[in-house]
Amino acid sequence: MRAKFGYKWLVLVGALFLFAAPPADAAKDVSDPVEYAPLYVDNIEPEIVSLERLARGLSVVYYLEFFERHLDDFPQEGDHSFIKKTGTPVFELNHQFGQEEVFNTGTNRGVAMRMQGYLVVKEKGEYEFQALSNDGVRVLLGGKTVISDPEQHSDRLSNVGHVTIAKTGHYPLQVEYFQRKGTAALKLFWKTPGTDKFIPIPANAYVHLP
Repeated sequence: MRAKFGYKWLVLVGALFLFAAPPADAAKDVSDPVEYAPLYVDNIEPEIVSLERLARGLSVVYYLEFFERHLDDFPQEGDHSFIKKTGTPVFELNHQFGQEEVFNTGTNRGVAMRMQGYLVVKEKGEYEFQALSNDGVRVLLGGKTVISDPEQHSDRLSNVGHVTIAKTGHYPLQVEYFQRKGTAALKLFWKTPGTDKFIPIPANAYVHLP
């Protein structure tokens, strides 16, 4: 009887462990609200560009079959682990895709993208930047990080980047973003000098060199 009871006890404990243990590929739950420290950026300079050569929107390169969980794993030059695809320019970042296609990738999952160009700044002063994303996003302006929410997560707002603009002009802009699975969203907002409300950055503020 004792041996039989001991066997049943081991089976029960094993079953409980099996159902309690998360699968090895379980996603870390980072969708809960996160307290972000604001970022403060100054001493950035606009770039001198040929206005005749500029085109609307941001240039974009997609990396397909990207199922990583963090932008630190974004493909670098020479990395052939993912399918690389050059897309048509992205004219604005004000999208809540849901489960629809992400931009013109032909898919709604496993997408990483790097957008590059310039942000046209026509007024000096204090700016604030924030993104809504699902999944991760990172934004650099003038080579400095102003938004960083790089992990896998559901729809949420990023940190606020406070940027001092001392000169008007064209500031180098880079946006990295990925959508792993499920729903997707990417919106980029700014609060311009003298205003108290975030609004989507207008399409005419994005340009690039083709």
